[in-house]
Amino acid sequence: MARLYSEKVMNRIVAQLPGVHDELGDTARRVRHSATRRLETHFHSGDARVTLTEGDVDWFVNLDDKAAMSIEFGHWVKGKYESPGHPKYVQGLYILSKAAGIA
Repeated sequence: MARLYSEKVMNRIVAQLPGVHDELGDTARRVRHSATRRLETHFHSGDARVTLTEGDVDWFVNLDDKAAMSIEFGHWVKGKYESPGHPKYVQGLYILSKAAGIA
């Protein structure tokens, strides 16, 4: 008789298979490389950088900067860049999203 596993249980099983962690690392390194290239084309000032973190099971590609959310998803600017009384919206760069192929 067939045995059914929940998605959570199946993820745990697959994550422990030989070679899975290494393959995820290879994929994460490709995403980091692509994200780094994308960030370099927009780098004007600041300390933004793309880093790679290895977890016990997963790998993480990170956009490290105090304004990482604004860089990735966009933000409103007030002050010298706005029209009188109208804040200006600065489009996000979607550095990680595009590098990972999800945007």
